Parts: sequence; structure tokens; C-alpha cells
Amino acid sequence: MKPLPGHAVLAKIRHVLVTHIDAQVDYWSRERLALLTLGVIRAHSAAPARMATALHNLGVTLGTAESIERRIRRSENDPQLTAELCVHPLARHYLLFGQPQELILALDPTTQDERVVMVKVAVCYRGQSLPLVWTTWPAEVPLQGDRFWVRIAGLILQAAALLPPGVPVTWLADRAFGTPAFIDLVSRPGWHYVVRVQRGTLYRDRRGRERAVDTLVPYRGSRGKGHGLLFKKRGWRSASVVALWGQRYKDPLCVVTNLRPRWAVRRLYRRRYGIEALFRNYKTHGWQWEQGQVTDLVHVERLLVAMAVAAWLAVLVGTQVAHELLARPATGHRYTTPWVGKRSLFTLGLAGWARMLSGREPCELPDTLVDWEARSWQTQITQHHAWAFIFGPHP
Repeated sequence: MKPLPGHAVLAKIRHVLVTHIDAQVDYWSRERLALLTLGVIRAHSAAPARMATALHNLGVTLGTAESIERRIRRSENDPQLTAELCVHPLARHYLLFGQPQELILALDPTTQDERVVMVKVAVCYRGQSLPLVWTTWPAEVPLQGDRFWVRIAGLILQAAALLPPGVPVTWLADRAFGTPAFIDLVSRPGWHYVVRVQRGTLYRDRRGRERAVDTLVPYRGSRGKGHGLLFKKRGWRSASVVALWGQRYKDPLCVVTNLRPRWAVRRLYRRRYGIEALFRNYKTHGWQWEQGQVTDLVHVERLLVAMAVAAWLAVLVGTQVAHELLARPATGHRYTTPWVGKRSLFTLGLAGWARMLSGREPCELPDTLVDWEARSWQTQITQHHAWAFIFGPHP
């Protein structure tokens, strides 16, 4: 008898976990993580009740939706469902075998309403980003235990352990990390950085003049760049400054970097927005994290593990869909972004998982993530059609 599509998909997720997560994770913990991951993908939610309903409707496990929800909540107590054992090995595999020539990492905080603060390191990929490491603590209360910069240093060390050896790395971060503390942490290993700073950050140019960085862009539509010294109050650091004040923006964009002061730095910084897309995927566009009622921080961490695995699997299938779309000859009748180009790889991947779960497509996953140096998916598909519009369709 042919298995139901849900069983085939669950078997594929099991295979991924057996192959890529740490061997210390025992059979039952892998089973729990496979069900959690499938529940997140199918329900488009990390809320236990919605996951339980989705799994019950798929028929992949016995019991009522109520009993499945109880199993999910017991899974939140499993000590083996940690990022170190379940997410880090998987991420390390896809980074290594994807053979990237360079990697762009983004660091940014977010919150789950007023309950949890999370700071995450993610790797940028074709307009998206994928979760690597994170740390959490309760919101709206004084930070207990390790202080902020100790936690950030730990995150950076964890992320470094996942990266393929010898691959150049550039870190991107917003104004919260535009400080010598962060710059020192990421520059010591020989990495590059592009970090936004406050507009009033002091800058000493090569002529010895001291001024705020925003004086490089005195009015909308202006731009400026240079190399000099920054952060007078905490000891001067040598760095480049690139500033731009767009016509439509309230404030100028001022970034500092240990790269040369070139306009391309601004485009590089824009790739940081991929981590904001990841947070949207965790919240409104994907896993509905803020709608979940789980409040205990240990239980939240277990769900974050399943959400991270689900995010990798969603983008993995999304790349497969993207490859098929780029392989189709363009008609030559379009030069604007098509409908599929307005959907992220994550969204394309969720649609692909839905088709596999409905039995409309076989359950197949690519073994690796490739094209790490490719531009965003939207740019790729738009150029695919624009090329044919200008030069004619391929024969």
C-alpha cells in the first residue's frame, strides 16, 4: 500500500535529521524533533495547539489533536533538543558542502512581544538569511547572568565554529552594534565588517579634523566617504566611513568598515536586511512566533530549534523551486519582476512543502545549498526575463 504523502514527508525529514544532526541525539529525541519540524512547516506556526491540529490532520501520528499537543509540550522538556546538537551540525554541513567563496553574516536583535529578547547570527543567502546561532533572555527585566557583550562574544565564537575554514567572512550589523566592543570582536580573527553607526559618531579625517560622521552628508541627496579614526571616547579605531542621505529618507545612512571606502560598501550593507526577512519569517510571514503562548524560556528554546530547522528546510526546497523556474526559457515578453519574483525563497519553499504534503509532487530535497555568491532571488528571476526581453528568448 502506498504511504500517505505526510508519511513520506516525515520520513524525508527524519532522514535529514539522522544524516546531519549530532549522533548524541537519540532515536526518540530525533522523532520528537521530526514531528515538531513537520508541525511547524505544515501549520505555518510554532504554537503547539496549531501544530497538533496540523499533525492530526496529516495522520502521521496516532491520537487526537489534544493528545498530540500534550506530546508536543512534553517535547519542550527534551534536553537533547538544543541548537548545539540539532541546528549547528545541520548548518555546518550545508555551509561546508555548499562551497561558498565568501560568507556574509548578519547580527541583529528581535523580540517576541514583550516576553523574550533574542539576538541572532544569520548567514545571508540570495536575499534571505538562515539561522546559525542565537541567545535569548526574558524581556522587560534586568539581564541576569552573563552581561550583554559577554553573550555577544559567545555568539560570535559559536558562529565561527560553524564556518568552513579559509572562507572570507564579512559581518553586518545595525546601529546597536556600531561600537568598538563589537568591531574589536569581529576584526581580531581577520574578518571584515560593515556596521551602521549613530550619525553623531566622531570621525577624525586624514587632515586631523574632528567632526560627526553625518557632516559628510549635509543634505538629502548627498553622499560622502573617507578613511580616518573613529570612536574618540573609547580610543580611536582606524576605519573607513561611507555615508549616504537618500532623498526619501528621514536620516542619513552612515556605516563604518575595515574595507576600503567605496560606494559598493553601501550595497553590501543592504544585504543585512536579509536578517529582518528572517525575523518576519519567524513572525508574521511564517511561524507566527509572537502568537504562541509558550512563555517558559527553556520551552521557547526547544521551539526555536524546530523553527530554525524548519527555516533551513523551507529555503532548501525554495532553492529547488527557484532552480526549476530559472531553467524554464523566458518568453521575451516581460522585463519587470514576475509574480514568483515577489515571493522569497522561504515562501516558495513553503509552497513546495505544501505540494509535497498534498501528494501533488514527490518529496525530494536537494543535498546542498549552492549559489552562495548569487544575487537575490528577485534580482535573478528579473534578470532572467529582462535578458530575454532585450536579446530575445533562447532558442
